[in-house]
Amino acid sequence: MNKSLRNCFPVIVVVVLMFSMVCCQGGTPDYDGRLVQADSLLRCNDPDSALRLLSGLDGAKLPSAGDRAYHALLLTQAQYRCYADITSDSTINVALDYYRHHDGEREKLTRAYIYQGAVTEVLGDAEAAMACYKQALSVAAPTDHFNLGYANMRVGSIYRDYLVNDSADIMSLKQALHHFGQVPDSFYMAQCLSTIGSSYSAIDMIDSALFYLERADTLIKSLKLNTLEVLNLRYLADLKMFGPDVEDIVVAKNIAVKLADKDTDEHDHLVLIAAYTLARLNKADSARYYLAQVEMDRLSDGLRILYNFCYAELARSRGDFGQFEHYFRRADDIGDSLLSNTLQLRLRDVEAKYDNEVLKNKSIRYRYNWIVSLIAAALLAGLLLAVIVAMRRKLARRQRLLRQSEDAIERLREDMALLTEQLNAHQAMSAELKQTIWSQVEMYSQLMEKHITTLAGSPKRFSEAFERSYRKNRPNDAFWKAFRSYANGKYNDIITRSLEAHPSLSDTDLNFLSLCCCGFPTSVIMACMGYNDAHSVYNKKRRIAQALGTTEDIEGYIRSFRKL
Repeated sequence: MNKSLRNCFPVIVVVVLMFSMVCCQGGTPDYDGRLVQADSLLRCNDPDSALRLLSGLDGAKLPSAGDRAYHALLLTQAQYRCYADITSDSTINVALDYYRHHDGEREKLTRAYIYQGAVTEVLGDAEAAMACYKQALSVAAPTDHFNLGYANMRVGSIYRDYLVNDSADIMSLKQALHHFGQVPDSFYMAQCLSTIGSSYSAIDMIDSALFYLERADTLIKSLKLNTLEVLNLRYLADLKMFGPDVEDIVVAKNIAVKLADKDTDEHDHLVLIAAYTLARLNKADSARYYLAQVEMDRLSDGLRILYNFCYAELARSRGDFGQFEHYFRRADDIGDSLLSNTLQLRLRDVEAKYDNEVLKNKSIRYRYNWIVSLIAAALLAGLLLAVIVAMRRKLARRQRLLRQSEDAIERLREDMALLTEQLNAHQAMSAELKQTIWSQVEMYSQLMEKHITTLAGSPKRFSEAFERSYRKNRPNDAFWKAFRSYANGKYNDIITRSLEAHPSLSDTDLNFLSLCCCGFPTSVIMACMGYNDAHSVYNKKRRIAQALGTTEDIEGYIRSFRKL
């Protein structure tokens, strides 16, 4: 048994025993023991072993639907944490579809939402991923600190990447840190501390950045987490490499030079930090030595910006301001491409790399210094102006859509007060039908408010999500049968006679006509029919009037059937 498995063995035993106790109480299915073992390995931060175990199982051949769902959840979780290539959400959807319809599996439902979000994020839809993470937070038990922490950490990552605002990512990561502290889970606590420090660095809150990075460093060293140690030190080097003080530049240089020769995911980033800091320290030959190790083809856009900054700094150090401007413009073009292609994706990183402090080097003594500063200020102002304009336009659009949605909700509330009076006035209508109508309107109001809260800025996704929710809560056949009967009784068999005269009328047309016979407000008709805007009601009235062949509007048609 290897060392990692020996360390995990007590946890595995506890998890298996607790799982067995729960199963004996009849609250959950009797899961396949191999799945329980894989889950334990994941909880012990050993996803590689879990993935090997799960990959050897054919999920489709497992005997029960519960086992198949559990396998789908664990396999997605292991693949994601092992950075496997994920091209579809079909596997995690097996788990999610099962747990949505089975009570008593709240923790697994929470996890299913989390990893549906993770898969969706990998597939490139950050907004849908955010909705999944928030759904996970809404269904998680208050004591499920690990999943609450992990969901908050993923939300913070999206806020950080898309720059929703300057503090949302930090707030979410601090919530994640709190929950991981309750578990406790030192690995993810260290990761949160490190990322919070990096986020504070990105908004130039240097003291706070140092506070969290140093806390992370202490915890990482005590746990001997080599991978996180490299990342945290790289964050610290990022913080100091652009600083105005020589001492900070030397610290960043020492970190990068020490770690650059190690085989880590941060290798290229560390090599470029080493080259840049050495250039700032006027050690051009050493800087070129590190730049020679970099292969441009494998650099990300963010690292390509830093690569060009290195050459710009080398040009500045030898007084070649023409080359300095050339490389700075190349970096600027890459930044513009990032903004135009991905909008706010990693905007903090771009802004940090274009921070004016990069150009404020106290060692510059050349007579063209003011020209360089002027160019840098103009580029930065242009970049910030473009960002501000884009963000304001997007914000204005979202606010406009949100106001329209809020107005619709307000009209519905006003109409609900009117509905009470109208239902009291319909003496022939049964109390049961009145209560059903009222319940339907309340349900509709809750659906509208739910989807407006999360999707008001995306009309198409709002409409699709609302339609899916309504299909699950639509009135049944008994509801419409009662309505048609009431309309026939009040207006001389209007439904029956209309169908006899116009056989092409659909059930939906007749249901709509029966609602109109009650004289309900537009918003109440929307609630019963499942429309999410008033225009649908007006258009339906016009189409039914045409189908009935009447020259009047639908209200006039109904009045013609009124009992004398």
